[in-house]
Formats: sequence, structure tokens, C-alpha cells
Amino acid sequence: MALMLAAVARECPSAQFPRRPGSMSRKIIYVCFGRVTDKMARDWYIDYLIEKGLTVEYWDVVSLLREEHSERGELNPDYLRVLRSFEELEVMLRRPENRDAFYVMLITYVGRFTRIFRLFSKHECRMLNFAWGALPRDPAYKWRKIAAWLPKPYLCAKEIFNRSRAVALRRLKLVKPFEIAFVAGEALMSGNNYATKVVPINYFDYDHYVKAKADGGQRLVSGRYAVFLDINLPYHSDLALLGYSPIDPVGYYRSLNWFFGLLEQEHGIKVVIAAHPRAEYDSTTFEGRQTIRLVTAELVRDAEFVLSHTSTAMSYAVLNAKPLIFIYTAEMASAYKQKFIREMRIYADCLDVPVYNIDAISGPNEVELRQVNPKCYERYKYNFLTSRQSEGMPTEEIVFRELAAT
Repeated sequence: MALMLAAVARECPSAQFPRRPGSMSRKIIYVCFGRVTDKMARDWYIDYLIEKGLTVEYWDVVSLLREEHSERGELNPDYLRVLRSFEELEVMLRRPENRDAFYVMLITYVGRFTRIFRLFSKHECRMLNFAWGALPRDPAYKWRKIAAWLPKPYLCAKEIFNRSRAVALRRLKLVKPFEIAFVAGEALMSGNNYATKVVPINYFDYDHYVKAKADGGQRLVSGRYAVFLDINLPYHSDLALLGYSPIDPVGYYRSLNWFFGLLEQEHGIKVVIAAHPRAEYDSTTFEGRQTIRLVTAELVRDAEFVLSHTSTAMSYAVLNAKPLIFIYTAEMASAYKQKFIREMRIYADCLDVPVYNIDAISGPNEVELRQVNPKCYERYKYNFLTSRQSEGMPTEEIVFRELAAT
């Protein structure tokens, strides 16, 4: 799958399809520090834009920014380009056919990744950004996060330097503004998106919810059930990128399965696993419980209630007005006290739902299944998932409209 420098320099046609009458010949290049997967192609509108007749490429720059890794659902399409060095990347940027392309930057703008943004700015690239996936924050969260680094002087200094560099490069105009920022939710719309144009959109979970609700198709699971929003925690490839210690998988899954059994017995239901897109499980991981991938919208639609850690997929519980319970283990509390656990409590307060250390539970009477607070759910919907301007139109159509008009 990898492309060497010589291969990059060769003529390598993009993914082009017969154009429909009236369609545009715009080239869109996704630049990402993750692998192209079936979920990526779906949720970032790659499949849709190709269907609409656009020329699409996906530049995998994992080797430039993070550790090598593989992901469940990886694809090897004709439009994939894997770049192994900044020299290869610059070769691609200089190619005449890429001069007027739109570059969708699927890379977080933080200090340690500013080199790639500077390179794209140097070549006057037309960069686009998707600002979505925001979550509730405690006003003091930023300072608490910085304070967590203080016992580690070297890492603290590095973090402060990276943050300062990212801000300075933009203030000095050494990094270009995004040509368009596609923004989901009022929380991000009200911020500084560093873009020439800001366009309201929906978070992709919202669009999946709308489609699943409209479809009203056959249930995927028979009988009454609760759904667990899996995040593949012990094996998640982003843990190393974020500098977090791993969790022991044996103890983690033992705790989850014990708790699921408790709920099943108490409520007369079964627990179904909405598997993380990157996860690969055998039947023993969740003790034979049904595990399904890439249909979370449909699973939550028909569930009795929802169990979650810190997954953005909790939005499906909000949109479907389902009771929600946040859960964590004792080991998670020890390893991620300043991160996941604090965030989980912020989300729980925002939505007025309970949060439990499941290793501290001894019986079902200690677990509260609260009624939904409609005001909290409604506020969350418009703050983080959609807007009054965009909720009536699928995001894929909004994106295509803007690309066609620019």
C-alpha cells in the first residue's frame, strides 16, 4: 500500500468517474493522519463526492505525524496515496494537477502538527476544515488540563511551547486561514474558526440519526435490549498518540461483562455491543453478546437505554431521547482521572444522567435509570450536533453545494 518517492513522482491517475451532466470537475484531496476505512469513506463524504463526479484523492500522512498502525475496515482504493516523508508530500503539492485542488485537512491544528500546515500554506493551498465533534467543557477544564502536566516539568514545558507556537504561527500569518470551515453546532459556531467562510453543517451522527429514523426499517435485534457504545479502549490506536497509558484488557472486559449481566438480570433485557469501527472481537470478548459494527444509529433507535464511556456516539442517545448511563472501571479511574473520568462527569452533568464506577457496584439497586431531561437533551442537540440553519439538509448536500459554488 505504501508509495515510495519514485512511485509518487510517476503519473498516477486520481479516482475519476464519468461525469453527470452539469457536474463539476473539482478535485478534492483529503489529508489525514489516519487510515482510509469504510467508516471514513462514509462519514467524510468521500463515497458521495465520487458519486457526484468529483475527482478525489486521500493522502495518508500517518508516517509524518504519528506511529504506524493498522485499523479495522482499512481500504486500498485507487484514490489512496500513502506518503512517507515531507519530501514526498512536497512533490505532490507541486504537481500541476493539484494546484487548484481543495485540501480537506483531517489533522488537528496543534503545535506538534504545525509543520504540515506551514507547508500547505507555503504552497498557497486551499485548505478546508470540518469543525465538529465538540463536547461539553467545564469552564476551568483548560487550566486543569495544563495543571495536570505540572508534575512533569519536561512534558509541561513541551506542551506550553507547542500551544504557544500554534497560536503565534497564525497571528504571524505563517499559516493560512481555511478557505471554508464547515461547522457543526452553536458551541463551535460561536468560536474562532480561523476561516474565510464559515458554513453551518450537521455532525455526521445527526445525519445518520435522520436516515435511520426515516428508514424505520426492520430491527437489527429482536426483543428488548440496551446498547453499549464501545470505544475499543484497551486497543485504541489513539491512546499512544495522546500519551495515555493502556488498560489491561482482561480486567476491563471482565468488569464490563459482570455489569452487563447485572443489568440483564435486573431489567429482563440483553445488552448488545455497538462495536467501535476499529475493533475486532471474537465471541468470547463480550461472553457471546451480540456485537455489531457501523449501525450504531439503528441500534440506539430501537434500544431501551444506552451505556457509554466518553464516546461522541452518545449523541444517538440524545437524538433518540433514550436514557443514558455513563460507566467506567476502577482501573480507568486510576489511569484517566484527569482526562476521561473528569470529562465523563462533565457530560453527565450536562445531560442530567448518572455516572458509575461499575467496580464499586455490588447490586442492581445501586444503578439508577433516570428519565430523560428534555431541556438538557435539546440544548445538547443544538450546541454540538446541528443548528437551526442546517438541520433540514443533509451535510453531504451542503458540502457539495459549497464546493460547487467556490
